[in-house]
Amino acid sequence: MAVKNAEYVREILKTTGFAPERIQTFHCSAAEGQRFQSEVIRVSEIIEKLGSNPIKESLASEKEEQDSKKKKQK
Repeated sequence: MAVKNAEYVREILKTTGFAPERIQTFHCSAAEGQRFQSEVIRVSEIIEKLGSNPIKESLASEKEEQDSKKKKQK
């Protein structure tokens, strides 16, 4: 179920123009601490390469524009 949900979210990201690599899934048991650590490092490296969240950047940009317009109106 989780794998299907992740695949669905990846498709949504693709259609909206975002990197589907932002969603990752992997399986490991509680006894696989070393594997868990390596997977977390792998996913972290992927996210770092992708850069910051484009939605967050876009919202910050819009807010700056609105603030700038408000200052000009005063």
